[in-house]
Amino acid sequence: MENLFDEILEKNERIIKIIKPNKSRYFKGLCWMFFIPLFWPHLLIMLVGTLFTLPYFLIRAYKNTYYAYTNKRLIRRTGIFGNSYDSLEYKDITSTSVKVGFFDRKGKTGSLLFVSPSSHHEHPMIFAYIQNPYQEMNEIKDCINSVNK
Repeated sequence: MENLFDEILEKNERIIKIIKPNKSRYFKGLCWMFFIPLFWPHLLIMLVGTLFTLPYFLIRAYKNTYYAYTNKRLIRRTGIFGNSYDSLEYKDITSTSVKVGFFDRKGKTGSLLFVSPSSHHEHPMIFAYIQNPYQEMNEIKDCINSVNK
């Protein structure tokens, strides 16, 4: 799994941990998409299209979704057909938070949010559907604090 991020790692950068979203919670969090066809005008065509294509895209998206933190930054890897990467340097993080919703409590999952001046509060970097979110956040904050000293 370490080589998932090789193409974007810097020379002196090393991965500390790679995190995969909780599979069950990931799909439960996206199941609202199956209700979209109920509001489209050509219900039958859209319903059939959605029932066959949407699961395919969701499975592909889950397969390519990974989060990592290194000795320098946070990295989010996503994509359906290719891989897209977002990263956030530790020195740019201004606040962090853990969100645990109604469905998260049952599965002991949650989302980690990292805010920077460029992301504002509208678009933070999110590690969604993470198992043991408080523990993960504490480990990441240890890395952030060690870099920002």
